[in-house]
Amino acid sequence: MRKLIRKMIRELSKPKFTRFRNLKLFEWMNEHACGKKVLNLGSGVRQFDHYLSKDIRTIDFDIDPCKTGLDVAGDAHLLPFKSESFDVVYTIAVLEHVKRPWVVADEIHRILRPSGYLVMELPFLNIIHNEEDYFRFTDKGIKSLFGQDKFEVVFEQVGSGGGSFISVFLYTYLRQFIPTHILKVTWDVFMRYFFYLFKYADVLIDRSETMRLTANSFSYIGRKR
Repeated sequence: MRKLIRKMIRELSKPKFTRFRNLKLFEWMNEHACGKKVLNLGSGVRQFDHYLSKDIRTIDFDIDPCKTGLDVAGDAHLLPFKSESFDVVYTIAVLEHVKRPWVVADEIHRILRPSGYLVMELPFLNIIHNEEDYFRFTDKGIKSLFGQDKFEVVFEQVGSGGGSFISVFLYTYLRQFIPTHILKVTWDVFMRYFFYLFKYADVLIDRSETMRLTANSFSYIGRKR
């Protein structure tokens, strides 16, 4: 137990890019996407975009035309861009929200230039997080969706582990038993950050080959063939 505690403390003292696995996608973007033409597909509320370098200028695309700072609004099933017009398509937790992800995958392939890159994070174990939530993806499912005849895998790994799933699942599941709105608000104030701590348990199994079996999400970078 002491060794496990020491390991957790040692891991948590490291910089963010080594502490949070899925941020390696942003590390790759900051090294390779500067000066490139980048489509932020499903830019949404830009929850993670502050990790991107200020030298990366993205074209922000979303289905909701009311999103702040949006460049283009439209449907990802029929992207309003010319073929082979982008160097990088960057999309975080988006394809679970489209009705036909295989169609969007073909559109991404179409608009990427030869040897262009797809940089992506998709959920596996995850709660239903809004009304437009349709799919979940294993690591092999992602490679099937973006077939080897179309994309060469450059990078793939567990983006976030089971601890991230457990933290949200337990918080959301137990909240369902709370009878009144006032008590739910109290629960939100005091328990949200308590359950958030569960995600840090993943550092103890960070190098385990079986981590993928309980992954919260998977990271993927593919190069167009």
